[in-house]
Amino acid sequence: MIRLIFANSSVEKSCSTSQEKANNVTKSTLKRSIEEPNQLLDGNDPGVERHERHLPTPPEFTGEEIKKIRQQIPATQLVFAQIMAASPRTVQAWETNRSKPNGPARRLMQLIELDPSVARLLM
Repeated sequence: MIRLIFANSSVEKSCSTSQEKANNVTKSTLKRSIEEPNQLLDGNDPGVERHERHLPTPPEFTGEEIKKIRQQIPATQLVFAQIMAASPRTVQAWETNRSKPNGPARRLMQLIELDPSVARLLM
């Protein structure tokens, strides 16, 4: 029996036994599909080996260091701006210490500094 309640009234509808079973199967499947990802997120799956890694924050760069990284590629401010997904004015501001790059930009500069070929992949 399924009972549907609308505001203050109730409507009852009889279901066949096979339909009730199908609904119960659907409900249990739905419940499992909700619970399983939550268990995985909580790390409660014994079949999964979990590895955590904590990365240090990206280094801070001075304007002169940013300019050296750009020249190491070598790239103009315009090309470097395109690689960094920033405007040329932003690159100028970084290089003159008027502003500082955000975390993702600093991480990308760190990678380019370690391996200049990374920049070529982004050109």
